[in-house]
Amino acid sequence: MKSIAFIKKILAKRKESGFANSGFIAGLVAGIITGIFSLFVLIINKELYFKELATLEKFSISLPIQSIWILSLIAIPPIVVAFYCITGLLSGLLFEKLNIKSFLIVLLFYIVVGFLWGIVTNLPVARMIIVIFNIAAWLAGGIVFNFVWKKVK
Repeated sequence: MKSIAFIKKILAKRKESGFANSGFIAGLVAGIITGIFSLFVLIINKELYFKELATLEKFSISLPIQSIWILSLIAIPPIVVAFYCITGLLSGLLFEKLNIKSFLIVLLFYIVVGFLWGIVTNLPVARMIIVIFNIAAWLAGGIVFNFVWKKVK
């Protein structure tokens, strides 16, 4: 319950800060792009995903692999969007705290964020593709951040 209260508190910051709102929207854009990418990868690489899921049988998971795949298709995209929205919001708060208003610094920061999310994301496709796609998604988010922030100013 504490984590839900914490998330509500963070999301309330979105209404108070133009930076936070801009970051939230940047994360939303990056999350939607990456969520769609994740869904596409899971559908296209179904057999490879099944091979990865087969390793779960060692842990006595009682759900059939087909059911886990369908649950993944339903759950992964919105979860990605939620995590990216929170990441974007927190980055906006960081920009505000550090008084960062440079478009170039925002883009460089989001390149790093995209790289880090690409490293920790696990999909049945080459790691380099995941990293490149995450960097591109966060770059798009950074561009959106700049446009939204300029409207707020």
